[in-house]
Amino acid sequence: MFRRLMTICAALAVAAVGWSLPTQAAPVSGSAVLDIVFEPALAYSTSGTKIDKIRVKLELDLILTLSVSGVDITSQSVFTFRGLEYQAFVFTGTIGALVARSQFIFAPNIIEIQAVRDTLGLPAYCVNLADPAIADDQTVPLNTGLPACDGTVGAAEHELYLLIEGADLYLTNVQYLHPAIRNLRLAGIMEAQATDPLGQTLTFRKKIAELSLSLAGLTIGLRGMFANLGSAQTPDWNVGIVASVEGQTVSGIVIRGESWLGARQGLECFAECKPLQIVRGGKVESDFIFYEEKLFIRNLKIAGVTLGARLEFQFADAPVGLNFMELTQSFVLAPFRLQVDNTINVGVLPGTTALTILSDVFVTQVKVGDISVLAVGYIWPDITGAFNLYWSRLIYTFDPPGMKVSGDLQFCNDELTCSSYIFFHDIILSTTVGDMSIDIRLRLTNVFSGFQQAVIDLAWKVGNVTLRSGTILNTDNLDAQLFSVGFTF
Repeated sequence: MFRRLMTICAALAVAAVGWSLPTQAAPVSGSAVLDIVFEPALAYSTSGTKIDKIRVKLELDLILTLSVSGVDITSQSVFTFRGLEYQAFVFTGTIGALVARSQFIFAPNIIEIQAVRDTLGLPAYCVNLADPAIADDQTVPLNTGLPACDGTVGAAEHELYLLIEGADLYLTNVQYLHPAIRNLRLAGIMEAQATDPLGQTLTFRKKIAELSLSLAGLTIGLRGMFANLGSAQTPDWNVGIVASVEGQTVSGIVIRGESWLGARQGLECFAECKPLQIVRGGKVESDFIFYEEKLFIRNLKIAGVTLGARLEFQFADAPVGLNFMELTQSFVLAPFRLQVDNTINVGVLPGTTALTILSDVFVTQVKVGDISVLAVGYIWPDITGAFNLYWSRLIYTFDPPGMKVSGDLQFCNDELTCSSYIFFHDIILSTTVGDMSIDIRLRLTNVFSGFQQAVIDLAWKVGNVTLRSGTILNTDNLDAQLFSVGFTF
């Protein structure tokens, strides 16, 4: 299998280079990225243990696009040691004001991930269905499975959000995970399943049909989702529809409404849940009923303040009706040139029916020349119901000649919530030397001491070829090493 895969990779590389030659017309455009990730087999063992084994993960992402008579036909393929792991075909065309898009997905498995909110109104993810089945894991970090949707939202649900999105507000001691680490963690979770989700037959798993029509100042959208939640032998098709209408008033106010029929907010991922294997825009449900409705209001300006709102209504679960609001305010204090952004989360706590303020996040930013300083405050309710300032962040950016320096200092204001005043201090250095870009992220446990982790990312671009290296080091050993070769044609 490995030899066949290497042969395919070589053939694709040769073909892509041929297409990219300037002397030839290129009927097909696209990109190919080959990633090789190394991980010490004993990376999480006790300090000082000799590492004499490594785990190797290889992946080739191939994207090809053919344009024929105004229609773009795109093929998305993911190859691993097992061969073809994921295949998708996307058709996109435009007829006047109508834009149509259709996607067909073939994969060995499907994972339905629902978007949920915790008691602070922060987003998280849980799994409410997977085929083949995925073990329910409520530990942190996730190792043996993924958290199932059980009506509660805790650290495990935020851990899944972190693995997919790369950042999470709730898990303040992690906040950010390098793509190579997320890649390894998700792949390891899938490999640990007794159901062997990656070893199943490649099956037609999902079809998505989207229409977007601009008419008389309105944009009308319709998204149809057809997902096979069963196996190749016993398919089980479910249907979901998301209908939307968006328009803008003469004064610039943008209003958007969405109705979710047989679908909820969330995403569906396939194979190892790599970015290319994630389909966003909602997930299907077993019953074809109205689950949610959403109303968005943006760019409402009153007395120099720009207001926005996100209102979410639910109809399948109690309490029925409005269950979450996100209210935003943005303005500038002219004398100080201080930008202020505030977000208030209002929702229904578990076991109650009334809306209550869950949390408040405010951001202030000031720029002076090449220096930018951004302060973030989080206001959470404590066990008595009073609101206190718990976690705060100070994000700064400085652009000296030839280099960009930025930092993220996160500290704690409540001694009952954390054991140290400083959560972490990330210092990021970015520069370019010729055709090479260098990004270094240092994580400290104090302001300027207590080294915890270093991430070194290098990218060298030569023509249409890009070489990348990613190195993740902690205090004792090497967490992961990524090598990547990508080219466009």
